[in-house]
Amino acid sequence: MNHNLDRTLFWRMLMLAFLGLAWMPTLRAQIDERESAFSEAPFAQWLAEGPRAQLPWKTHIFPAQLSLHQRLSVRIQAEVDGNELLRRCCDGRAVALLQITDQQGRIYQNHAIRDLKDATSGMSQYMVHFSWSAFVLPGDYQVALALYYSGRPEHSVALERLHVSPLKNDPLAGSWRDLPPVEFSDPDSEGMDDLFLPGVTGRLHLPVTSRGPVRVEVLENLTPYRIEQRRAKLYRDRLSGLLAILKTFGQLDVRDGTLDVATLDFTRSRTTFEQDGLQGGDVNWERLREALVANDPSVIDVHDLRDDAQYAVYFRKEMTRRLSKNSNSKNTESGPAKRVFIVISGPIGFGFGKTQPIAPPADANFVLYYLRYEVVPEPAFRARTGLPMPGMIEDPVPRLEQVDDSVGKMLKDLKPRTFGVHSAEGLRKALAAILEDISKM
Repeated sequence: MNHNLDRTLFWRMLMLAFLGLAWMPTLRAQIDERESAFSEAPFAQWLAEGPRAQLPWKTHIFPAQLSLHQRLSVRIQAEVDGNELLRRCCDGRAVALLQITDQQGRIYQNHAIRDLKDATSGMSQYMVHFSWSAFVLPGDYQVALALYYSGRPEHSVALERLHVSPLKNDPLAGSWRDLPPVEFSDPDSEGMDDLFLPGVTGRLHLPVTSRGPVRVEVLENLTPYRIEQRRAKLYRDRLSGLLAILKTFGQLDVRDGTLDVATLDFTRSRTTFEQDGLQGGDVNWERLREALVANDPSVIDVHDLRDDAQYAVYFRKEMTRRLSKNSNSKNTESGPAKRVFIVISGPIGFGFGKTQPIAPPADANFVLYYLRYEVVPEPAFRARTGLPMPGMIEDPVPRLEQVDDSVGKMLKDLKPRTFGVHSAEGLRKALAAILEDISKM
């Protein structure tokens, strides 16, 4: 029996099943489908008539929170008893409509659809959620929600107000200046897009100013933990945070110098993705996604699983190579460009024995920042709905790899400025501190 093949099949089936358990918004559907959903119903008339509850449902607007994407995120949800869908099975569709109006009267619409033919007896045991996520700016909004079944006159309408407060003592107060007031952050398609959100086109304003030229290199460790090599959902949950951080740092606007990003896999001893000279925050998601698929944690060679002491060998070699590499940035009268390394990694062990630090190069024209990512992310379903996944129990397995920090130990002699990132707010403070430091270089 080919166990690697079995693990691969299991991992991919799990990913598909995980993505299909909740009914997420249909931004991934074509624009004409959304317009059709609104045009099939007299939505404007319903709003003029005011709230109505001809169909049993509940609506929720959860308070806006800062996300690891460094934007305020709000979740809006409509809840329908599964018995209602069973009772109407099996012809037509259940359609939920969402409209958000900002302070200037601009309208943002989204929808979600469920074919009633897909209703099954198991739905009677839980509530069905239509859920949307959106990035928003501080301000006041009007939220309108409607529910109807195609071809039937009954409907329900809820009208709510949403107030989004600004962050207190925001260390990056100007970072949202170019963003739209509302931008739906649901994935455009299934798969890993809901981790990186490539359809979100708004860009943070993160200017990197300095006294002289700098070359900024962002290195992120995407190595799966041992337990994640056996349980893909755990890796996917942690990856959601790491990719959000990578996307955030990919939006740095280096005014005098360059920005490069790369992802590392210690298990396979290789750089899995690399992009130099980023501009406009455009991390090449297509290439990165291909790299993630190619590095499926379920098909790691059995020899790699045995010898994690090789992690240190690879990391030392890779960091030494990058530290010694000549800068391609332009020189000035004051000398070559300053090298700025930003290493992002979760806690990870490099096997037994003493971990020897990496020796600094003779040319010490560099500074290093280490972001130790210690956020234990919520499963995607709970993160979107605030509720446990029906029929499933929270995973109780501890991530034992988090008790060690071999990356930090190996970086010690390079004199890094270390940040323990425990939250989106912590990441924001770390990013602001790094930008402040660079401004003095």
